[in-house]
Formats: sequence, C-alpha cells, structure tokens
Amino acid sequence: MFEILFFLTPEKFDTTSTVTYADYMKRYNSKLLNALYFGESLTSLLPSLLASIQGVGGEPICRENSTYPEYSSPRFSVQIYFWTFVGIIFLSLFAFIILEFSNIAKSHRITLIYNSSRRPSAYELSIQLEPNPITLTESYSMTKRGYHSLLIIGFLSSIILFGILPSIGTYAVLPYSQHAYYISSIILPISNPLSVLIGLFLRSILKYISIFILFILATCISLYVIIVAFLSPCPPLHDTAEGAILVISCYFVAYLIFYYIRLVIGNRIRQEYRRHSGLFWLGAASQMGSLVGAIPMYLLVNTYNVFKSRNACQVYCID
Repeated sequence: MFEILFFLTPEKFDTTSTVTYADYMKRYNSKLLNALYFGESLTSLLPSLLASIQGVGGEPICRENSTYPEYSSPRFSVQIYFWTFVGIIFLSLFAFIILEFSNIAKSHRITLIYNSSRRPSAYELSIQLEPNPITLTESYSMTKRGYHSLLIIGFLSSIILFGILPSIGTYAVLPYSQHAYYISSIILPISNPLSVLIGLFLRSILKYISIFILFILATCISLYVIIVAFLSPCPPLHDTAEGAILVISCYFVAYLIFYYIRLVIGNRIRQEYRRHSGLFWLGAASQMGSLVGAIPMYLLVNTYNVFKSRNACQVYCID
C-alpha cells in the first residue's frame, strides 16, 4: 500500500502514465485504486508547496511612479527545485521495483481467470494470500452502455478539468489582486487529495444519476469561472475581497467535484466492468479529453488573444 503511494507520487509528470498505471492497477485489489488517485493528487500538491517555500509568486512591490513590479528573491535556486523532483522520481522508481518484484505487496495481488462454464459476466479472482491462495468469484454487472456513459463523462470532465480551467487561471483570479492569485495557487492543488479523502471516508462509488448531477453542477460552476476570465481585466466585483473569495471558491469546488467524479468513475469501472481493459480506456479518454480541451484554449489564449490579462503595477477599470 505505502509503496503504491510512493511510486505513484510523480506518475502524472508523464501524460501517458494515467493510461499505463490505471491499467496496471487491475493486478491488485480494487480497494487500492484510491492509492493511484492519491498518488496523482500529490503531483499537483507538492510542486505548489515547494513553490510556496521557494517564495515564488508572492505580492509584487510597486515603487512610486513605476509600472515595473519588483519581486522578492527566491529562497533557493531553480536547480534545487528540480533536483528535488529528480530525487522523488528515483525514489518512486525504487518503490515501484519493490512493489513489482518483492513479496511486500503479494497479499494484495489478484489473478483474473476467465471461467467459460459460467456466464460471461462472472470471473474467478485468485487472491494470493499467505500461506495459501484463495479463489473468489465476482460478478460484474456494468453494461457496455453504462461503461460508455462513464467514459463520456470522464472525457468531458477532463476537457474542463485539464484543458480549460488551468488555461484561464491568471485571467480569472488576477483581476482580484496578485495576492488572490498567489493564495489560489496554494489552495487549488489541495482539492485533488481532498477528493480522494472524501472517497475514502465517505463513498467511492455513486449511482449513474448522482455522477451525472455532479458533472452538471461542476460544469455550471466552471462556466462562471470561464465568464469571469472572459471579462478580464474588469470582471464583476474586481479588486474586491468578496470577488476574490467567490471566484477562488468556485474554482476550488469545481476542481473538487471533477476530481471526485474521476475517482468514483474509476472505482465503479474497476469493480463492476468485466473487461480487463476498462481502466485502460478510461485513462485514454482522460488524456484525449485533456488534449481536446488544451488545443483550443491554446489558440484562444496565445493566438487570438480572446482573454485579456492584468499586469502588476498598472491601473485598470477606471470608471
């Protein structure tokens, strides 16, 4: 269990690892899938914590009659920042080797054996427990229609979660102050591990209708953030604490719900879909959604300049 958490900590640095490791988790007890998502969540939390310790992105100093901001010097160099992640990557590789080739995780491994004498939705699980293996039978009740519905929701969620929302962060939050943007860069990464904890202590599997309602809710909240970013540099309640609290809260809740949706979809497919490739295609749909969302946003932001950013030490929105 702990090895999985360690080795999955940096796995999301590689965009293909969501596909690779999600499929890899079919070899283990379905309860350990949450370890995959918790490890992924640390990949967004650790960089933000290191950046905060480094002192990057704080409130700029605006000298009198000057439009050029001055930022405080970082507490440690960029080389130390990146070498820290190199160390984490090698630590994760070492943990993966232990996980794969040692007997530490043997009690959590399973072997899927198709039994042709039973109906197609039944499989035998040979769980390797010391000293004697135990064979269990599980029935998988998810239909192809239900599976494809979850893939579509996962695909659409990834478009917003990984494609749209990260691209408009500066445009949505900077109109409320540089300090608000700095706070958001610390708070928002917490949403991912928090969603995993919610799944661990509350529920990690939901009904289809509940997943759909959560998706609609998160999409509506994200729509508000998109509108605020589109109206930058002078959105409603700009340069106010109330506006900053509102937009950061919406950002956080949208992230939290979308991450939670990914968790419950993954757990439901792992436990109810009979095909071994279920998690593989879920990871593929997630990565495809990220691509479909990121390319148009890149064009809108960098080529067509649809969104207007704010620069520090300059005055905007003079009525």
